[in-house]
Amino acid sequence: MAKKTKEKKPEALKHEQPRRYASRRRKEQEMQRRIFIGLGVVLAAVALLLAVGAINEYVIKPNKPVAVVNGEKISQDAFRRRLRFEQDNLVSRIDQYLQFGEQFANGGPNPFLSSIQPMVSELAAPEIFGFTALDRMIEDGMIEQLAREYNATVTPEEVQAEIEKQFGYDREAAQAEVGAGDTITNTTTLTEEEFQQRYNDYVQQLTEVGSLTEEEFRNLFATYLMRNKLMANAPLSFDATEEAVRVRYILIKPEPEAPLAKREADALKKIMDARKRITEDGEDFAEVAKEVSEDPGSAPNGGDLGCFGKGQMVPEFEDAAFSLEKGEISQPVKTDFGYHIIQVYDTKPDDEQVCARHILVRVDRTPTEDAVTKADEDALKEAEDVKAQLEADEDFAALAKAVSDDPATAEKGGELGWVFRGQMGDAFDEVAFSLEPGQIGGPVKLDDGYAIILVEEKDPEHPVEEQELEQRRQQAFRDWLDAQIAGADIEKKLTTEMIPPLPPDLQERVNQYMTLLQSQAQ
Repeated sequence: MAKKTKEKKPEALKHEQPRRYASRRRKEQEMQRRIFIGLGVVLAAVALLLAVGAINEYVIKPNKPVAVVNGEKISQDAFRRRLRFEQDNLVSRIDQYLQFGEQFANGGPNPFLSSIQPMVSELAAPEIFGFTALDRMIEDGMIEQLAREYNATVTPEEVQAEIEKQFGYDREAAQAEVGAGDTITNTTTLTEEEFQQRYNDYVQQLTEVGSLTEEEFRNLFATYLMRNKLMANAPLSFDATEEAVRVRYILIKPEPEAPLAKREADALKKIMDARKRITEDGEDFAEVAKEVSEDPGSAPNGGDLGCFGKGQMVPEFEDAAFSLEKGEISQPVKTDFGYHIIQVYDTKPDDEQVCARHILVRVDRTPTEDAVTKADEDALKEAEDVKAQLEADEDFAALAKAVSDDPATAEKGGELGWVFRGQMGDAFDEVAFSLEPGQIGGPVKLDDGYAIILVEEKDPEHPVEEQELEQRRQQAFRDWLDAQIAGADIEKKLTTEMIPPLPPDLQERVNQYMTLLQSQAQ
């Protein structure tokens, strides 16, 4: 059988299939290339957007000015740091008022609450306080500019010396020379090492909370020094003299009497009724104290005074408290505050302390309206009698020593010295400044009584006292600086959106202050 021979394909057909595959591969490669290019463009665009966002967030925005003062910019970053510094300063001031208040509260509410409340409100509202901080930065910028104009700039050495002073470091006292080559260390001041450590620690604390940089911190001292120099060099206008009279006076005070006998009897009855409710009727001491006691510091706590040792209470109260057994209730105890009943609920013999609660009923020592009127009439009549004696050539100084009710001047024969308008009130001024030397006027109705006035000398341009002069200088500088700021080219760009929210640590302080203020107000 004859073999079949393979049919040979034409030569052109042999190359047709590889060419199709090659063309397809080229198309696929071109498509992949375009995809990669497109993806690269997208990634580049995303990267660009991220870079632009980062630049805006970390470069442009922090340096975006919140204000421009005569062409000099205040950056947002610098503003944020200054705001944190001002907020921390406000916290320190609040804490100081709280500490002072504890010393004077005497168991009652803090006497400085009216000052503390507005400061806490400021701290709690950075969107408002931020504008206050910016105003201070603007003023600092103006002082620096004006200092250059009025030759009031400062040197780095002056700044360093002021910083050392404020930190309690006296360079000269720290190493006082006592002989040739000998030195002693003054233990009442910091050493240089202690100062440097304290300074570095404080600067580090500023950095940790996002407050001022070291340069900005030092600039605050420079601004303070420039302000003082500027006050001396600026063209200020204020009066260093004023019309004054040199006077003596005699003061007669009304002394209204209160019906104390009856009021003491009423207070005693009220405290005895409270004691009966506890000892005989079985009512709880703390509940009766909340209802009856007139001690605002302890009544809300059921009269609880806590634990105390000897010497901490007035003697009458202390003697009664330390004589009681645990759980025993005292008889009424009279002190300058009124009538008390005391219950000791614990004793600490090792510490020589007792823990007690009390109920206080005060004795009303306020005079009646009729008593006040009568006392005022009597004081006026006495003042008129005194004037009559003076008109009969009685010696003013001798009479002042004998009858004046002003202990500060009576021993000096009523001598007040030089008096300027406004010091003693309008009624006093109206009479005193209308008199000629040697003339006597009055009686003049003052807040605390009736005055007879003798003018010894008048001076239309008497030098004001140094303290008053300094106050006038400060006010004149304040007015001048305000005028400079008002006339400056200042553009404020700060918006509430630029002001950062209160940091968590400061928000916690605000919450603590609010809780304390609410408890004190109850």
